[in-house]
Amino acid sequence: MEISYQLQGSDLENLRRHLLLRLRQQTGGMARRIGIGVFIGVIVSFELRLHERENGNWYPYLIWLLPAVLFFASVIWRRIWQQSRYGQGWLEQYVGSYLLNLTPAGISCKAPNGSMSFYAWPEILGFEVSESDLYFYLRRDVAIPIPRLALGDEANVDNFAGKVRDLWASHPDNAEKTLPTLPPPRNLISAAALVANLLQAARIVFFIDYDPRSFRVSFGIFLQLLLLNLLCIGIVDYIDARPDPEFNLYGLSKFGTATLLMLGGVACISNLLMQRANMLRLLVIISASEFVIHLIYFSSWLAAERWLQDFPKVLWGLYIAAVVWTLAAVFRIIRQLYRQPAPSALLLISIYAFFTLSLAGLLPSHRLYYNSEADDGSAEYEAASQLDEEDLFYRQPGLVGDELAALQTQRKGKTDLYFVGFAGQAEERVFFNDVSFARNLLDRRFNAAGRSLVLVNNTDTVYSVPLANRHNLEAVLQGIAQRMDKREDVLFLYLSSHGAKDHRLSVSFWPLSLNDLTAEDLKAMLDNAGIRNRIIVISACYSGGFLDVLKDDNTLIMTASSRDHVSYGCGDFTRYTYFAESYFVKALANSDSFITAFDQARHLIQEREQSEGLDASGPQIDVGRNITRILRNLEVAPGNTAGAVQQGLLEAGLSFDQRVQQGRRFEQDATALEYVKKNVFPAINTVLSKSLTDCLKQPDASTEKFILVANIMQDGGIGNVDYKPATNTAQCYGNSLRMLSLPPLPNELSVLPVFFDMTLPG
Repeated sequence: MEISYQLQGSDLENLRRHLLLRLRQQTGGMARRIGIGVFIGVIVSFELRLHERENGNWYPYLIWLLPAVLFFASVIWRRIWQQSRYGQGWLEQYVGSYLLNLTPAGISCKAPNGSMSFYAWPEILGFEVSESDLYFYLRRDVAIPIPRLALGDEANVDNFAGKVRDLWASHPDNAEKTLPTLPPPRNLISAAALVANLLQAARIVFFIDYDPRSFRVSFGIFLQLLLLNLLCIGIVDYIDARPDPEFNLYGLSKFGTATLLMLGGVACISNLLMQRANMLRLLVIISASEFVIHLIYFSSWLAAERWLQDFPKVLWGLYIAAVVWTLAAVFRIIRQLYRQPAPSALLLISIYAFFTLSLAGLLPSHRLYYNSEADDGSAEYEAASQLDEEDLFYRQPGLVGDELAALQTQRKGKTDLYFVGFAGQAEERVFFNDVSFARNLLDRRFNAAGRSLVLVNNTDTVYSVPLANRHNLEAVLQGIAQRMDKREDVLFLYLSSHGAKDHRLSVSFWPLSLNDLTAEDLKAMLDNAGIRNRIIVISACYSGGFLDVLKDDNTLIMTASSRDHVSYGCGDFTRYTYFAESYFVKALANSDSFITAFDQARHLIQEREQSEGLDASGPQIDVGRNITRILRNLEVAPGNTAGAVQQGLLEAGLSFDQRVQQGRRFEQDATALEYVKKNVFPAINTVLSKSLTDCLKQPDASTEKFILVANIMQDGGIGNVDYKPATNTAQCYGNSLRMLSLPPLPNELSVLPVFFDMTLPG
């Protein structure tokens, strides 16, 4: 059936208006505009917060302002261009005589310039008969118009429409289908279509028979599924971050990057199978299935974190189960959608896993919400990203000098123990925990209080504690060497970090560029300082490689693993590494001998590794023939299984300045910092801030700066409050502090000294 007709400029303008009206009806009209307005409002609010965090920097505005300017400029320019002679000239190239022919295979159309186009019937997504024209829809916004006048009377129009429907339905790809009289419903963003897809996805993940062709597929539905997954992740992060959730913009960028990696994996699969036409369908099915799995996994994860928080392996088990479940679901999808045998589907799954697990696993760990008062990787990342590197490095000599100045000198005729802790990795708090517990233990039981210090890479201590790097370690060793009696005193050097196969100890604090530490570096520092009597403990993978370089007659050296094995306990799910927990927390806390404690710890580690099915780490020890005689002279207090920092460490009758120094000492302790951030800071921000306001309202209230010291007791009560100078405001604030009741201290602490440096307004 062949038809010849003319299209004028007015016909093409009517086509444009008709498609625009249809598009608005399909995408919600006013609801769409409101949705866009809400979206822009959310983006603006995020931008304002980002601008506030960047301290007025213009760059955050630029990254949002430039795309917005380009968008609105294009909208305005397009309207002006359509009415200009250039727009009219562009439209006139389509004015002229057309020849349209209906065939059993599809529609052929000859344009005024003589070019031929052919559209197979499956490409015709809709057919509409209006009052003035007939439309063949190729897309929601592309149609072929035919004026009704070209067909003559109504009988010819009806005959033509019937012929179109018959030919469309007779095509093999359109079997048992009906040609829509409007743009296809599958291009609409329909809640019913979304629910139907999720029900089919549930059949996939629970391994019930399903038909991939039953999924409603469109780009809009795919975006909806992505937003549902994002909403699911956001709700979980928000609940987990309570009671003080803070939005993390970097979590949004991580989700976007992970989505792009998923698109890359699906694109590779579609390209290998030469099935690009099914790529969108595969994306929709996978996204719907992942949403169903996410609902179940995240619900289980929240429940386990709340009620099984003492069993971190349960969380790991849930994560592994969710990964395996997701890959099994994608395996089913690929087999059914592409009719692939199991070996081929397994190969395609490996490609998908490479993109969504391997490459995505390289991304920084960011959540959409984090607890602003809790120890969270996202919060630490933001804090690290705002570090002033130049200022930080210039601070180091002063920080090291302050730590060395606070050290007590050696006692004549006594064998004193000097402790240096080195927490080399900022990205995982477990190393800071290790070093803090070891310091507290040696302070309490081996009389190292006043002769111990730590070097730490951590955002919480970056402006109060020297960095753990080679330069500071060398300076500290030189300073201790000047204060100790090198013949009778002993240095206890504890290094906790990641280790490498080339026997380097990781020294890392992003975004700072720090150099790793080798055994040769360490030996040179100790030799140059002239420190002879040494206890060196290295908790790291492959740390046995340090043994041969560092051992001598005057050194006791212990390592968490052999030279060719890893040690265990790193990560966010453990408080201490396996070695630190076995040696310091359990063995040395009740032993008078460093060597005997190591034997006990090695046995504990072996039992734990065997019970968990892990390869043996093989802790190593070398005892110099002269060091045992020196160690017998150390003063050792009775053991305490609780491991708490006892009152003996916090001597009574100290001066005000000494108590301030005690408070600074506990600002360097991981357990104390965690307690203060979680409990003391919120109390200061709520209860005590109001109390201070009330104190300043009293008659003749002093606005002079004062320092207040206090002890937080085991039960959470506040005692031994003192202040200097003793103004009426300081006294009022001290009385409010005495009334404060906090949660009990953790087991590692029996008392926590704190101080407040109060600068008042006015």
